[in-house]
Amino acid sequence: MSKRPSLIGGLTLPGPEPREPAASAAPASAPTSPEPESAKPAGRRARPDVVHTSVYLPKEVHRRLREIAFTRDVKVHDVIMEGIDAALQKHGHPSAASLKGKGDA
Repeated sequence: MSKRPSLIGGLTLPGPEPREPAASAAPASAPTSPEPESAKPAGRRARPDVVHTSVYLPKEVHRRLREIAFTRDVKVHDVIMEGIDAALQKHGHPSAASLKGKGDA
């Protein structure tokens, strides 16, 4: 079974120059190599001092965090960072802000 043709594949957008299909834009002799895993989208800068992590939250917890953030006119990230600071202080560690300052020096 073959793939259905795209409905928008044949559309052309109005503009100053006609657009060519992507297949004809690249030279046939140029080898295509996959992007390295560390490649970032254009416009984003590398932040070696920051670790990206995911948190899985129950929907109701996420809803309440959004509500708190909205009420205080901050981002959910800021509310989560307050919780992280509270956990660090509870266990006798300095705040995240002061730890971040040590990494910059």
